[in-house]
Amino acid sequence: MISKIRLMLEYSTYCVWLYNEKDEVIDNDNPPEWKDDQELTDAFMAVSDLYDTFFVDNKHEFNYVGCPDEETRQKLTSLIGNAVRILERKVNGKYPIQNDIVYDF
Repeated sequence: MISKIRLMLEYSTYCVWLYNEKDEVIDNDNPPEWKDDQELTDAFMAVSDLYDTFFVDNKHEFNYVGCPDEETRQKLTSLIGNAVRILERKVNGKYPIQNDIVYDF
């Protein structure tokens, strides 16, 4: 059973983490009620896809290079805000949402 939703940015990972009452990760996906919700999935995939561009990942190197410019930072911030608003609207208080996205990219 889901006890909270936690939002975090991690390379090559969907931003939505589901936790149980023991504060253990039970899934890295949309809550079951919105598992196939395209609006929610698209919003968080846009965040993940842009964030992943801040990394070099090839067979020779894996490294965080950071955000390339202010325009990209603003775009990612806007995408995150949009995704969070969509999630909050859909959840409508059913689960607490812990937003641990750090904006120092």
